[in-house]
Amino acid sequence: MSRGRRYEGEQKLNLKKVFAVPAIIIIIVLLIVAMKQIFKADKATIAKKNIELNYFAVYTEGNWGVINSSGETIIQPTNGEMIEIPNKAKPVFVCTYDVNADGTYKTKALNANNQQIFTGYENVYTLQNFDGKMNLWYETNTLKVQKDGKYGLIDIDGKEILPCEYDNISTLKQVKDSIVVNKGNQVGLVNSSGKTIIPTEYVEIQAIKNDSRNGYIVKNADSKYGVINADGDAVLECKFDAIKNIKDNKNYIVNEAGTWKVLSENGAIYLEGKVASAEDMSNGNVIVEENDKYGIINLQVETRIPAEYEDLEPLFDDKYIAKKDGKYGIININNDVLLDYKYTDIVYNGSVEYLKAKNENGTYDYYTKDISMKFTAGEETSLPNGFIAIKVGTDVKYYNYKLEEKVNKDVYTTNTLFVKKENGKYGFVDKDGKVVVEIKYDDATEQNDCGYVAVKKDGKWGAIDQEGNIIVEPKYNLDNNESIDFIGKWHICADSNASYYTDEE
Repeated sequence: MSRGRRYEGEQKLNLKKVFAVPAIIIIIVLLIVAMKQIFKADKATIAKKNIELNYFAVYTEGNWGVINSSGETIIQPTNGEMIEIPNKAKPVFVCTYDVNADGTYKTKALNANNQQIFTGYENVYTLQNFDGKMNLWYETNTLKVQKDGKYGLIDIDGKEILPCEYDNISTLKQVKDSIVVNKGNQVGLVNSSGKTIIPTEYVEIQAIKNDSRNGYIVKNADSKYGVINADGDAVLECKFDAIKNIKDNKNYIVNEAGTWKVLSENGAIYLEGKVASAEDMSNGNVIVEENDKYGIINLQVETRIPAEYEDLEPLFDDKYIAKKDGKYGIININNDVLLDYKYTDIVYNGSVEYLKAKNENGTYDYYTKDISMKFTAGEETSLPNGFIAIKVGTDVKYYNYKLEEKVNKDVYTTNTLFVKKENGKYGFVDKDGKVVVEIKYDDATEQNDCGYVAVKKDGKWGAIDQEGNIIVEPKYNLDNNESIDFIGKWHICADSNASYYTDEE
């Protein structure tokens, strides 16, 4: 039985094999390189896929333009007047031009191709607004337009939602989704979809506690006040001399014919003729003033807290911020002192679960809702998704609204880079803790929504992308900036509220 054939005689080169071996090696090398490139590209794709395509105004050498989230130029900076972007996710850029010495100007809207859009109108305007700290924001899906000298509204895609028949249109300050429309001396209110909430027949409108969900206090031409709820229904007719900017469930503090009282939407009346004044109300307890001092009574005219305080303000859970001998503390409805009178101010934001009490030296003591002190620090910075950042010395610490400490990976869950501090120097690691950017910088910022981080060296700032590549070597002195932020080569301007980026110091 043959087991195969032994080679006999002179050996000969198998040219096919000779040429095939290096070819296979080359192919393998090329495959490895290709796989590495594919893996690298996939990593980049994975890293970048969480970044939304947004647009930002930029300014350089006296001109304005637009970039996207990657720092790519969408509109070259050639326009000498400011560009506003009301909705960063939409390529709708409102440009101001032909500005005159008397303050008049023209506006137009451009798209990502630098082409004018919404050309059926004489002017297109953003609807600007401000919060209580004067931070600028826009109605993101609504634009004000002008035609034949009158004003109307369109949505961000150009669809008319309110005809051009008004003498003016503006935002109700500090209140979202509330747009004031004027006809002559009368005002009304629409929402950002153009739906009428309050007809144009009043002289003044204000949102209760600056929140449209609480409804609105309206004033008519006879200087009488009423209340309209968030659905546009009149719940108190316009017949009162004054209405406090307060709502407690469905109760309101009103003044009629010089008398203060509490009036319910169902018509129930409390405290009429029983108090000289009523300042605030919470859970059926009313803050009243007597001889320049403040106390609390309930709707049954029972004294809950004697009028012995210089100031009283509802807090939560029948707790009150109280002022005594020039200092602030916290008491409950039983007049028990929960926090001693030792602070220059106490601040509580109803959307969070903590409060802060200001010390004489300007620092704050931070307390949870059960009045348990957690730490002393400076002012916090609000972050997305229910977190805050607080600088303690040279370190930044993170907390949720319950003041439970977190690390940056808990806060920035989609980031690819995370600040790492060692021996007083800063660098960046990935989610697994592997160093991506050498820990050698004097300061650094966490990755922003566009994937960029800022680094400081020898007093100058620069930028690094989400893969750890240096985009701008540290070269900018940004000591006058309110915040540090980069998109590509562009850094945010000194007044971050102005919402544009620049490549100038």
